[in-house]
Amino acid sequence: MTSRLMRHARLCVLIFAAAARASAGGPALDLDNRSVVDHLGGRGRAFTMTSAILGETRRIDVATPESFDVTGPNRRYPVILVFDGEYNFAHTTATAQYLAEAGQIPEALVVAVENIGGNEERVRDLTPPGLSVSGSSLNEGGDRFLDFLEKELLPALATQFRAGPPNVLIGHSSGGILVTYAAATRTTVFPFIVSIDAPTHLQDGWLVAQLVAKAQKPPAKPLRYASLESRFGWSDKDWAALQSAAPASWKLHREKLAHETHNSMPLLATYLGLREVFADYSMLAARDSPTSAALEHYRKFNESLGVTVVPPRPLLGRVIEDLLIEGNAKVAQSALDSLIAGYGDTPNAATIRAQIAEAAKLPPLTETVEDLLSAPKPDPKAMAPFLGEWNGTIRHRGSIPEPLRVRLEVQGGVVTGVLTHFPEPGVELPMPLQYVKIVEGGLHFGFMNGMRPRGMIVYEGILHDGKLEGEAPIRGVRFERPPGAPDTHFSLQLTKPATRKV
Repeated sequence: MTSRLMRHARLCVLIFAAAARASAGGPALDLDNRSVVDHLGGRGRAFTMTSAILGETRRIDVATPESFDVTGPNRRYPVILVFDGEYNFAHTTATAQYLAEAGQIPEALVVAVENIGGNEERVRDLTPPGLSVSGSSLNEGGDRFLDFLEKELLPALATQFRAGPPNVLIGHSSGGILVTYAAATRTTVFPFIVSIDAPTHLQDGWLVAQLVAKAQKPPAKPLRYASLESRFGWSDKDWAALQSAAPASWKLHREKLAHETHNSMPLLATYLGLREVFADYSMLAARDSPTSAALEHYRKFNESLGVTVVPPRPLLGRVIEDLLIEGNAKVAQSALDSLIAGYGDTPNAATIRAQIAEAAKLPPLTETVEDLLSAPKPDPKAMAPFLGEWNGTIRHRGSIPEPLRVRLEVQGGVVTGVLTHFPEPGVELPMPLQYVKIVEGGLHFGFMNGMRPRGMIVYEGILHDGKLEGEAPIRGVRFERPPGAPDTHFSLQLTKPATRKV
């Protein structure tokens, strides 16, 4: 049996077993024989669900992430729930997979609810009571449809697909109306909202008034709301009112998409919206120095939302490698446990465990990255002889010397500096200094290495005949230069002393 057929078989067993368990407590998702175009190599499946709340059977499309087949029963997945499923399921699943692989959003279930009937039924489902859309009544079924999602669909997904918070709602046009209404009325259930070209102007800004009123009611639950716009959206005045009313726990984003139409924008808007509402989850938002700060970042993320979301897979792999170099075996083991629990056993897990065991036997480092980053800056008066602009060269063994410049100054009573390399004519690579220390006979200064190993490159300069000369080792980690690797030597001279007295 091929791997894909095996996955399909396991999925069917899971679904039917779960459906039997769920039947006594509520509706279940039943496998449909329709094919689904999902751009994920067959991970999308079609289902039907008979809803007591709606009084009808609805078609639901579900795509699971890669790790779904290899993780245990305690692994929970956020839900990205999108309306107009027959149109939006394919690009939403592809976008979610791409962003998750890039470490910018968590792995998630993508769930699309398809429409039933024609436009009249769509307006019925996606219009909240109190608002008229396209000549509809003021008593449409938007609240009932949200009840269906909250009280029937999400519980079934939790039982059959290990769904868990946070939940994301994505809606385009009329769907954007309903997701914005959900932001105003169901923040606890749907704290992540992507609204695509919602006509918020309807009925004298009725929808705007709902969300602004919600923002003014303490205590407001945390909300991430992204409005991606082309033809419709928010007016500048209304958006300013929302921003003014929003509590500190809300994260709001509004963006106009140039060169897009109302019909062409959903793919791009879905990408930008998901990236934005998960901006503080992205591995780009996590500090990478010291390495343990990255894991602390995700602990705080989960704590702020009251959820348990696994850190990005590429980040965990990088963190384990860096922690071992830093000699932090205990935290490396914790990161490996998170990686395996969140994404399944990795092919090199045995090798990593052996590396962790070896690292645990070694004595603690006498100087860590944390020590270097937290070292106090020198007293400005003591730094006076070093302040100004230093120019010179840096040379690797056997290479041609390259220009090197260091500027040291005092800003706001704190010593700061920038080191600039000139690898090619006309190319400057400035690096803000993160470490400055006066030593006997000279000065040390450095910054975190932008590559591996993630230690600090420290320029250890000794004054000799008016020049600051020395080597630039990588400190704070267990690292030895490979045999034959070039030594680094630098030489600097103070060419422009500081003119302002400290």
